[in-house]
Amino acid sequence: MRDIEIVKTIKASLEKELHIDPVKHPIHLKIENNAIVMEGVVDRIAHKKMALLVAMSIPGTAGVIDRLRVKPATEMGDKEIKNHIYDAFLEEPTLRDITIEVDVNNGMVDLEGTVPSLSHKRLAGVLAWWVPGSADVINSLEVNPPEEDSDEEITEAVVLALEKDILVNHSNIKVTTKNWVVTLDGAVHSEPAKNAAEDDAWYVWGVNEVKSRLKVIK
Repeated sequence: MRDIEIVKTIKASLEKELHIDPVKHPIHLKIENNAIVMEGVVDRIAHKKMALLVAMSIPGTAGVIDRLRVKPATEMGDKEIKNHIYDAFLEEPTLRDITIEVDVNNGMVDLEGTVPSLSHKRLAGVLAWWVPGSADVINSLEVNPPEEDSDEEITEAVVLALEKDILVNHSNIKVTTKNWVVTLDGAVHSEPAKNAAEDDAWYVWGVNEVKSRLKVIK
C-alpha cells in the first residue's frame, strides 16, 4: 500500500473499531522513516494502546512511533506532577528506600534508575500513571539482578494494581494472562469502575493487550 493509502486505512479503522471521534480527538498520522507516527490526545490509556494496535495491524505498516498522550484528569505543572509521584513512592513501603529518578516534560513522565525486581518496576509505573496530571509514562527502570519475565508476573502485577486502586472492587475480578495479553473477567458496580480496572491493566509495563469481559451490575 502507498503511504497515503495506509494513513487513510488507519484513520478509518480508528473511527470504526475504537469509535474515536476524528474531530473531538484528532489523531494525526504521518510517515517518518517508513514508520507511522501517531500524535494527538486521547481520553484514556486504553484508547492510546488500542490505537497503536490498530495501526500495527494494517498491512504495509513498517512500524509505529508512539507520540500519543492521554488527556490528564487534572491539569498540573511538571513540578507538581513530579512532587506527586515522589510522594506516591514515599507512601509505598516497597519503593520508599529505592532511588528512582523522575523527569517530567509537558506532562510526559520518564522513570529512570534501578529496581530489584520486575514487580517494583511495574508498581512504580502504575503509581506514576495514577497521578492525575500524567499524560504519558515512559518506564525506563532497569531490573538488577535481571529477571525472566512471564505471564504469571504480569498477572500478579495487574492483581496488585487492582488491589491498590480505591476505585475498584478487586474481589470480583479475575485476571488471566496469556502471551502478554491480559483478560479481565467478573463484575463491577459502575462504568467508571470498569474503566478504572481496564486502565489499571493497561498501565502495567509489558502488557501487550487487554481484553475486558467485565460486566457492570448495579
